[in-house]
Order: sequence, then C-alpha cells, then structure tokens
Amino acid sequence: MKKLFAVLFFGFCLLTVDAQIMRQQEGGGVFKADSTTFKNEVQIKLSGKTKYTDYKIISINNDTTIVDTTLTIAKDYKFNYIRKDNFELMPFANLGQTYNKLGYNFNNNSLFPTIGANAKHYNYNQVEDIYYYDVPTSTSELMYRSGMEQGQVLDGFLTMNSSRQFNFFIAYKGLRSLGKYRNSLASHGNFRSSVNYHSKNKLYSLKAHFMSFDLLNDENGGLTKASVAFFENDDPNYIDRARLDVNYTDAENMFEGKRYFLDHQLTIFEKEIKIEKHNTAISAKFKTYNSTLRQIETLKKDTVSYLMKSEISTSQKKPNATKKEKKVVPKSDINKENQVINNNDLSKEIPLKEKDSLKIDSIRAIKIKKIDSLLIVAAALKVDSSQFIAFDKNSNYSLKLGHTFMYETQHYRFKQTAINPIFGEAYEKNIVDHTSYQKMNNEAYLQFKAPYVGVLRAKANYFNYNYHYNSILYLDAETIPEKLKGNAIAVGANWKTNFRKLFLNADASSIIAGDLTGNTIKGFVMYKKDSVYSFKGFAEITSKTVDFNKLLYQSDYNYYNWKNNFKNEQIKNIGVEFSYKNWASINASYNLIDNYTYFDENSLPTQATESLNYLKVTASNSITFRKFTLANTVMYQNVSSGESFFKVPEIVTRNTLYYSNYLFKGKPLYLQTGVTVKYFTEFNAGAYNPLLSEFVLQNTQKIGNFPMLDFFANAQIQRTRIYLKVENFGASFTGRTYYSAPTYPYRDLTVRFGLVWNWFI
Repeated sequence: MKKLFAVLFFGFCLLTVDAQIMRQQEGGGVFKADSTTFKNEVQIKLSGKTKYTDYKIISINNDTTIVDTTLTIAKDYKFNYIRKDNFELMPFANLGQTYNKLGYNFNNNSLFPTIGANAKHYNYNQVEDIYYYDVPTSTSELMYRSGMEQGQVLDGFLTMNSSRQFNFFIAYKGLRSLGKYRNSLASHGNFRSSVNYHSKNKLYSLKAHFMSFDLLNDENGGLTKASVAFFENDDPNYIDRARLDVNYTDAENMFEGKRYFLDHQLTIFEKEIKIEKHNTAISAKFKTYNSTLRQIETLKKDTVSYLMKSEISTSQKKPNATKKEKKVVPKSDINKENQVINNNDLSKEIPLKEKDSLKIDSIRAIKIKKIDSLLIVAAALKVDSSQFIAFDKNSNYSLKLGHTFMYETQHYRFKQTAINPIFGEAYEKNIVDHTSYQKMNNEAYLQFKAPYVGVLRAKANYFNYNYHYNSILYLDAETIPEKLKGNAIAVGANWKTNFRKLFLNADASSIIAGDLTGNTIKGFVMYKKDSVYSFKGFAEITSKTVDFNKLLYQSDYNYYNWKNNFKNEQIKNIGVEFSYKNWASINASYNLIDNYTYFDENSLPTQATESLNYLKVTASNSITFRKFTLANTVMYQNVSSGESFFKVPEIVTRNTLYYSNYLFKGKPLYLQTGVTVKYFTEFNAGAYNPLLSEFVLQNTQKIGNFPMLDFFANAQIQRTRIYLKVENFGASFTGRTYYSAPTYPYRDLTVRFGLVWNWFI
C-alpha cells in the first residue's frame, strides 16, 4: 500500500515538474532548443493577480504562514532528518536514529498520557505538526538528502485547490540508511494527507487529516568495552567502523500506527457591525486651525448635497448649457487651470499663509470636479489624509458550534532472536515484546466572538483509552495485568483577544470524571511593535498522569515487568521571550516539577521525592558586516535541586560564520557558505535503552566538551535550494572522544548533500 502511495505521489510530482518548465515563446528565445517544448503545447497566461502571499500554510490553530522558497541560515539549521532546528538535540551516528537531549521543554503539556517509548517520537507527527493548505495553483515540494553509508531520505508533498473552497494535501517521507556501524539500519515511512474545506458562504469549515507511520531501527546496544578502546585510541585497523564489535546484532524495535483526525465547525449566528474611530492626535492638531476644522466637518457631513446645490446653481446661471459643457474635465487639466493639489502632491509643504486661498481653490475644485477636499486640507497641514479621515472598522459578532474527533492506534515492538545477558534472564528464547495503545478523543465546543472580547471557546472532552498487552503475568510477589483501560471527561475554556498591539491567550482544562485525573491552566501575554520588537510572558500549571509505559510494562525479559501507582506529575513553569528585529532574541524559563518520573540506573521507572528546579536561558543574535554574518546561539542551564536524577549540560553554544552573496551576471545564484561550530559542556548524559526506547539515568560516563565543526556551502537557484555539508570535519584533530550517548559514538567526518525544490503551476 505504501509503495502504491509513493508511486502515485511521484507521478503527481512528475506532472507538476512538466508544468513548471518555462515554455518557448513565439520567435524562439533562450528555450528555442529546449527538448521539452512542443508545437501543440497549451499556452497558459497568468492573470497577474496571484502573489506569493496567496500560498498559505495553516495550522490546526489557524495560525497562517506562507510557502517560503528563500535561503537563510535558519533553513540550514532545519535541513535535517526531522526538519526542525536541532540545537537542543545531539544526533546519533546514523540518520534516522534517535537523539539525546541537551535541553528540555516543559511547556504545553497534554492532560492525557502517551504510550511512552519517547526515543522513537522524533519522526512522529503530532496533531499540531500536520498542516493544511490554501493555494491558488498546484504546489509541490521535494526534499532529498543523502544518508549514511548507503541510503537517503526523501520527503515530498503535493497540494492543490480544486476550488476556492476545497484543498487537498498528500505527503510522504521515506528513509533508508544503513549506517557505518553494525546493525544500525534505519528504515522509516511516514505518510500524511489532509483536506481543508469551507462552504461558499463560509458558514461551515472543515479540517481533516490521516497519518500512517512505521519507524523501524536495527539496534546494536552500542560498542563493547574493547571496541570503545579501539575507537578512542584511533586504531588504524578499525577505521572501517563496521569492524568494531557491538553488544548485539539481532535486535530491532519498531514504532508504528495510524491516526484519523477531524475538526469542523458551523456558524450559528454572525453579524457585522461598523465601529467608527478617529485619530485623536491629529484631531488635537486641528484645534489650532478652527476655521479649517469647521470646513472639514461641513464637507464630511454634507459633501453630496453641497455638490448637488453647486450643480443646480450653475445650471440656473447657464440654462443653455449642453451635456458637453457639463462633461467632467480631466483631472490633470483641472489642476493646471485651478492650481489644485492632486494626490501626488500631498507630500509637498504648503505655507500656512496660503490657507485662505487654498480653501477658495478647494471649493472651486469641488464645483468643477468631485474631488475630496480633505486631501487639499491634508496637504495644507502637512499630513497624510488617511491619518485623520474617519474610517469604519468592520467587527463581527459570531457564534459557532464545533466538533473535533481523533482516533489513533499505536504499536511499539521489540524483537530479538536470542536472549542477551545485558537484559537478564527471559521467559522465552525468542524475544517478541508488543505494546498496543488505542485512544479516541471527542471534543465539542461553543465559540463566541465579539469586538474587544475576542474569541471565547467553551469545550468538553470525552477521552477513551486502551493500553494493553496480550497476557496477564502472574508472579510470586504480584500480578501484572494485561491492560490499562478507561475513559475521562474533561471540561475547559480558551480565550484569545488583542487590544491593538497587546495579545492575550489563556486556556484551562480539568478532568472532572473518569479513570484519570489532571488539570491545566496556561496563558501568555504578548506585546508586538510591528516588526521591530516583541515581548512575551507565559506561565503554566499542569497536573498530569505519567506515561503509560512507566505505569505498566510487560516483556519476555523477566526484569522488564512492572505495575506502578505513581502520583500525577505537578508541573509549574514561567518564562519570558524577547526579540528585537532579526538581530537578537532571548528566551528564559523557570520550571518547578514535583513527582518527576524517570528511568533510573537499573532502567526501572522511579518517581522522585525531591522537587526539580530547572532554569533555562537561551540567547541568540546575529552581526552582519558587508557580506559576512556571525550568528550566535547560547543556552545556559542550571538545576538547583534534583541534579541527582536530572542531567543537562550547563552551556550549549552554536556559532556560525558565513558569507552570503549573489554570484554571476544577472544574479542567477545566491550563495551562503561558512562554518558552524557547536559545543556543550560535559555532563552525565542519559544512556540509551533500545528495549524500552527510552534514555535512562547513568552516572559513570560523561560526554561533551568537544567541538562539532561543520562546513557548508548552500545555494539558491530560483526556487531550488542546494545543500552541501562536511560534518564533523575536525574529528581527526579533536580526539576520538565524541559520543552521542555512552558507548554510542557520534559520526566521523562525513560529506553529505541534498536539495529542497518547490514547484508551482
């Protein structure tokens, strides 16, 4: 089925590519010898009304961005497997493996628990990660990047509007990368499809998507002790990393599932009201020109009747006037004859002593031509008329009824053909662990919108879950059940509004019935001064159930079976964000967490009795001199309590020095090339447990304190961005002590290339 989707998708892409070819015009031209030009081809003429801002990307929260084909340093940071900035992540050696965390984010917590296996979630798309489109013409994108040793990653999408009301989106990301170390193959598939619809009268709207994913990884458990010594001593016999021994070569884990999602709403009531506003600052200025102000008010109130009277009196004086004489004279001729200022002359200064004659000229102009005299007065006062003319702002009152439905199945599997002593004894000779999770969420909401009040939404959720295994395990000391099954009912409200440049958002939810408990309240306030600067403050208090794999787990390995009754995690955080133009930004957050739950040094779930106090501050800025730019990002972290179970590096920094310029005559190519160095201080990073797909606590080996140097040369040719990168080119002279996690080395010097290519019909 997935192969069929891939064939259909790339067939669409080929059709799209054909439509993007610049066609030969009559008489030849640069494409005269183009083999793709045909005599009987259809010539398409564009209306000229389509703009790049018409190609919209819409989130589930209706935040809208546009399809961006520019080349920036931020695009380089996101040109990776997960297509996100991985500043706070440490990648493993192979493409498609997991990441170790260098920093943590405790914002926007969900009330409902997850399946766990968090090391497998980096290529998993949440509901918020699926986007909806609205495009005037068919649009597609293809991302390609070479893999490690053998393989590549390919991510492409196609979207089109069949009408102004309906958009369809289809995408697929496939990965297969062998890796340089034994038994480290990654093979992933991720299919997404969405629709975006609204009725012609816009009283009904719908967003829906379907996602299917399967993320398979061969697992080797890291290097053996002997292989670690060979690696760190740079033994020439093991330059080929496949010769190094690993802890096992017969294990694999997989995370797979499907999701169906629907969000639709119906407008019950909608009314448009006009609110008149004035600029009080300019009105105050008018007080010094009393006679002029009286003229403005008179003209605003009765301009039409004044014009009619003028025409009548003129016709009475000239009874024999013909239609030809009444014909409106061209504006340019009128202005020349009567010295009246037109729209292009508003910026010119007019001495105030000419005010009286200007008023006479204004009245004469109105008699001859229906010209808004406010423009004349504006010129006299040296202001733009749009600053003081009263305007009508349309404000809507609306009441909408909405419904959101989500059903998802998830499966986590771990297989091993033989028992390995690293995991202890087992009940079976062949290890086949399988965890299943089905969840369904139904939400009904009533949304009210009004001027000054903003958007107020009341909501109610019914959440049903079934986390389960295929058997009940009877032990001497306890019985491990086969499932956690139940439901929960939650109610809440969301409020969004803004007062000019001040934006407010608040959300609160609480579980009032069912088998789970929890509540959350969060909000932010933001002040934004156009594109100059913005300030945002946010806070959140959440009580939530821990991940299900910490509460219940079953395995064919004896040691990995448990049933726990943990308390809810209590999460409190507060933070600020400040940004100034594109030059600098700072983000600071303080997190206080009680009942923090983690996997200890024995890979067992444990709930901390000590509160976790965690501070994180991230600052970024960029300095440009001529064609050179220095981009810097620094993160400082401090754990004042809870450092025995919560490990993070104190400093993480990334600095990029690069050159940007257009090359060749006519500027056909835009180039960005430079060097990026990333560094973090030593810390006891989490050890990776592939059986659980989780990182567990360890206090025996520190990683860090080595620079990761990358050289890049990126280019943009029309809508194509080409990327070339030499990763960790300092590996030969920085020492072989670079690790992503204990016993898992980071990648050696590697040359990789790729591209992102957009097409628009």
